[in-house]
Amino acid sequence: FLLFVSFFFTHQVLQNCVHVTVAGVTGTWWFNPQESGFCSGSVFGALGRTFTTSFGSICFGSLLVAIIQAVRQLAETARQNDDVGQLIACCVDCILSCLQSILEYFNKWAFVYVGLYGYGYCEA
Repeated sequence: FLLFVSFFFTHQVLQNCVHVTVAGVTGTWWFNPQESGFCSGSVFGALGRTFTTSFGSICFGSLLVAIIQAVRQLAETARQNDDVGQLIACCVDCILSCLQSILEYFNKWAFVYVGLYGYGYCEA
């Protein structure tokens, strides 16, 4: 289980770091267009904020999604091995899929707020 969590967590952290960096660069471009440019200070500033002040928020949001993904993988493995009933495993997978989709939707917008305004994850 922990191997699944660590794999999904690493994937989510990398994906969300890119998301927060792009949100920060886009916000800088939108609010301060004269500073924007390819490889300008806005890119490095957003990247620096991503890996310093915003990294805890990114890790927390990524951990929530990673846990749900790992539990879904366990349910899928149990369904394939016929450890539990097919119907129960399918229902659990469906519920976890819905939870994962909702959480990923909220994460997407929360990380935009983290990248633009520097809010914490729970505050965003």
